[in-house]
Order: sequence, then C-alpha cells, then structure tokens
Amino acid sequence: MDIYKQFDDDLRSCKKCENILSECFVDPCKSIDSVKVKPIVSGIRQKPILLMGQAPGLTEYETGKPYQGQAGKKIREIFRGIGIEDFDSLVYSSAVVKCYPGRKYKTKDMPSSGSEDRAPVTEMIRNCRPLLEQQIDLVNPQIIVTLGSFPLKEYLRLSDQRTSKIKLDQYVEKSEAWDEKLIIFFPHTSGGARWLNITSNKKLFIKAQTLLRTALIDKDIINT
Repeated sequence: MDIYKQFDDDLRSCKKCENILSECFVDPCKSIDSVKVKPIVSGIRQKPILLMGQAPGLTEYETGKPYQGQAGKKIREIFRGIGIEDFDSLVYSSAVVKCYPGRKYKTKDMPSSGSEDRAPVTEMIRNCRPLLEQQIDLVNPQIIVTLGSFPLKEYLRLSDQRTSKIKLDQYVEKSEAWDEKLIIFFPHTSGGARWLNITSNKKLFIKAQTLLRTALIDKDIINT
C-alpha cells in the first residue's frame, strides 16, 4: 500500500476524539444530536500549496468535503482573484483539527440567539498534531497559507516559536521561511470573523494577497 493511501485510511479510521465529540452538539439550535467522528479526508498527494484552517465546519461535516461552507467559498474566491483558477488541483486543504468540533449557543442563556462553531479543545489539537505533521510532510508544499490566528499559533508551535501574546496583525502581510517552505499568513474569511471589520486590517489583507500572488509567480505555480 502506498504512503498516501495509508495516510488517508489511517485518518479516516481515527477515533481518538470520539469521547470528546460525543459530548458536543452538531447544532443545539436544531437538535440534541451529538457529533460523530468524521475526519475530513481530502485525498492526500503532493501539491504546491497547503491551506491550513482551524477545523471543519458544519457544512464540511455534512458533505464530508473541505472548505465547502461560507469561509471556504470566500477563500476559493480570493484564491481565484490571485490567479488560482483550479483551486483543488493546486491547493491541499487541511486544518489543525480534522473533525468538526460541534456548535454551541452564541449566548449561553439565550438559545434563540443562534449557534456558532466551538473552538477545538486542547486535547483535540494534540490528537491531531501528528496527522497535521504527516500531511505537511506528504504534501510537501512550496507554500503554506495559514487561515486565521488559530492555525497561525499551531504553525508557531510546530516551528518551535513562542505562541503567547500573538496578534494576527503582527503577521498578516508578512511571510516566513520554514525549512524549504514559505509561510504566508491570512486572516480567517468567515462572515463571523471580526478582524476584517477594521479598515487597517483590510489593507493588511490586501497586501497579504499581493504577497501570495508574487510568491506563486516567483515559484512558477501560476503565470503572470
């Protein structure tokens, strides 16, 4: 069995977080169904770009495919504007946590306020870290794009850098070399993310997109 199929099979069969997820709701505003262990398997292979998000959302949980929800559609649109016409052929979609962590009420005492995704707990992050490291090794990307502060902090852990008192605006529009890879930092693109509501942050994001496009051209991943 080749190493790529073996990884996908191992990821698909992973149950490390089963006890954690059994206590989380798929969407508490609609039912009391608990989250099932359903790692998102993208079909791993070498690609020039690896996109690292936080965790699958509800749409990904329902479809079994990565980056299908609002944030995913937005990042695909952004990448298309940068020059990546065929997202799935050039980008391997990954996340710090491989399973949907469930949702919670936006306001604890007011279920009518709606629900939002839970942040993955520390144990889930630790359980998934070896899988993320394997993904990076097997995909062997030239460029890694982190999507938001959560994967930014995980990248800093993996590269043995400090993770305390980290602010996203310290990194967006900048890049770092990590081994032979270039790391470029993006904000999260979900409608619920507030970071992009600040005008100065929007300008940083535009610069980050320009930085990514330049890197893609320099590495002959796209044409001018």
